[in-house]
Amino acid sequence: MSTQKENSPTESKTKPYTFAQRQEDDYTCIKLTEGKYAEVIYKYGNVGFKEVEDKQKLSVIFDYNILKNPKDVDIDEQEFIDHIGDILIDLVEEQLATGKLDLKFEDTNEW
Repeated sequence: MSTQKENSPTESKTKPYTFAQRQEDDYTCIKLTEGKYAEVIYKYGNVGFKEVEDKQKLSVIFDYNILKNPKDVDIDEQEFIDHIGDILIDLVEEQLATGKLDLKFEDTNEW
């Protein structure tokens, strides 16, 4: 599991990603379109949230699979994890705002 350490400021309305899907796949991927991670294609696996120490915030925890990394950039560094964590938060916020996602919280110690 990867944990996002810090949210980046979200000043720009231009998204640094696009959705990508091969015809034979039953899932949608994210293709990064800007910066040093441009052209990386990945998909999210399990996604969860946990309380941080002050219990006033939630930290996002997620799995991801890299499907394409043509520039062979380091996708294990924290900067990359924070970047795709920001994208995940953006996607969750959009879906909550449009009613396409409903969060359910369970008391679990799996993570």
